[in-house]
Amino acid sequence: MELQEQMNTWNLKKKITFFLTLTMLVTSITIMVLSTISAAYYMTKQTKEMARTQLSTIVSNYDDTLKQYQDLAVAMVIEDSVQQFCKSSADSGSQYEQETGKVYNYLLNMLNVRSNMNFAVVEKESSHRYVYKGNSSVVDARFDIVYQKDYKQSLAAKEGSTVHISFGNNYFRDGKYTLTLYHPIYSTDTINEQRGMLVLNFGDSLVEQLHKEGLQQMKSELFLMDCNGEIVSISNQERIGTKVSYAQKIKGSNGSCQEDGILINYQKVGNWNYYLINEIPIFELYKGSIQAMILLMIVTLGMTAFSIMILRKMINSFYEPINRVVSVMDRVSEGKLHQRIDRKSMDTDSRKLAEGFNSMMDRIDELMEQVKLEQHQIEEIRFNALYAQIKPHFLYNTLECIHWQAVADGNQEISIMVKAMAQYYRVCLSRGKEIIPLSQELEHIYSYLVIQNMRYDNIIDLENHIPECFHNINIPKMTLQPLVENAIYHGIRIKEGGKGKIVLGIRRKGTDVYLSLGDSGFGMSQKQIDEINQSISQYDESFGYGVRNVNRRIELMFGTTYGLHYSRNEHGGVTVEIHLPFDVQSEDKEVI
Repeated sequence: MELQEQMNTWNLKKKITFFLTLTMLVTSITIMVLSTISAAYYMTKQTKEMARTQLSTIVSNYDDTLKQYQDLAVAMVIEDSVQQFCKSSADSGSQYEQETGKVYNYLLNMLNVRSNMNFAVVEKESSHRYVYKGNSSVVDARFDIVYQKDYKQSLAAKEGSTVHISFGNNYFRDGKYTLTLYHPIYSTDTINEQRGMLVLNFGDSLVEQLHKEGLQQMKSELFLMDCNGEIVSISNQERIGTKVSYAQKIKGSNGSCQEDGILINYQKVGNWNYYLINEIPIFELYKGSIQAMILLMIVTLGMTAFSIMILRKMINSFYEPINRVVSVMDRVSEGKLHQRIDRKSMDTDSRKLAEGFNSMMDRIDELMEQVKLEQHQIEEIRFNALYAQIKPHFLYNTLECIHWQAVADGNQEISIMVKAMAQYYRVCLSRGKEIIPLSQELEHIYSYLVIQNMRYDNIIDLENHIPECFHNINIPKMTLQPLVENAIYHGIRIKEGGKGKIVLGIRRKGTDVYLSLGDSGFGMSQKQIDEINQSISQYDESFGYGVRNVNRRIELMFGTTYGLHYSRNEHGGVTVEIHLPFDVQSEDKEVI
């Protein structure tokens, strides 16, 4: 608000300089911001694409490897020696030793085939006896100690699968990380009958690969995470077994998100319950472009400063003719109307401005002379108007002489008509007043009806239901007479029988008053009534100039919320309601 008030005191030159400078600064800042955002966007997009490509390659390898492990496990559980061992009820003796030997030899062959297999175990469900074969002894592998605990901590390989996978360093004394596959051994004879458990432990290349993979140039971290958000394999072994804070954001088969200044790209390993995650610090994404951004900022600010300097010089040059015009206008505002602008050494546009100003001042001089002449004429008209006030008195005196002459001759009808006419014109003139009391307007109506009844053989009766307490309210002069005349000529006279009555009424509503004038004339249809109400404020030579004049005068005096409204009445004729503001002429009378 203070800046706005201060700007209001600036001249045009200062305002133009301020706004153009501000525009250039905003434009420069916008360019730098948009450039930075664009660079960040495309850098992030490029990194996401690169990470997605890398993840897709590694995930494909992981998926193939896990499928190989599962296929190996499936082949082993349906081996006859394994099935016979798990099916047999013998836990000792020569038969048990024979079955155990067959399983042992089979496991030995599998270890020779799979060089990365650390050990393989076939456990019988009924007695929990097992056959172990590995590159290390069962004691070094810590199988008896770790097996049950590790199996409970393992995760289902797939959604709803009974096959479990475990990544960890629970087995072996040296703490090396391995992958363990737990595959139930089901009977090949009976559906869904579990007879044992196959345990395969691998010195897995997947774990070793995670220690080497990553976008090293961006200091990224690549690791394997289970579907519960727990890290199972990562180069930074301190994070193994911990849960990531953004686990709830990992949804679907692949995608990316941001958390605490880190860009996270993820992809699910096939249908397995594991995700491969790539974490990249966002700062690392933009570090390479910071120098370019700083250079762009310096160049942009330098160009902006240079442009502002050139701009100020151009504005000073452009504004000089305008400043000359403003100086002359200031002297004119002091009353020196003879001042004119010197058009020498001005450019084409400024010269046109000067010519326009000079022409305007010449025209103002002419108009001032014209105003003086018109003011003189108005004074003469007012003088003539005052002089003409004598003429109504001559009319009144003439009508008064005719009245007394008629009385002297005994002609009562002429006397009554002349007296009514005198009263009629006295109210019409009303000493030049536009607002008169309702009582004077009623006298005007009485005089008018006297004349009309003498002309048309008493065809009109008047019922006045207006209480005397309303006689002192103010209304515009000549409000009722045009309405009475309209009722006579367009309602009563054209009615069959040629006679009727006019009913006057009044009601008050809050600060408004409603005068009503109804007739028992020919009447109108509802469609005609609606047309009158809709068009009464519009000028139309074909309908009721007197009625429209009354309505228009009321609107001009009091506002468009006041005026006339037509409706049909119970006598078959038309009632017009006059809406006016309530006003009391005399305060010594109580108005109800």
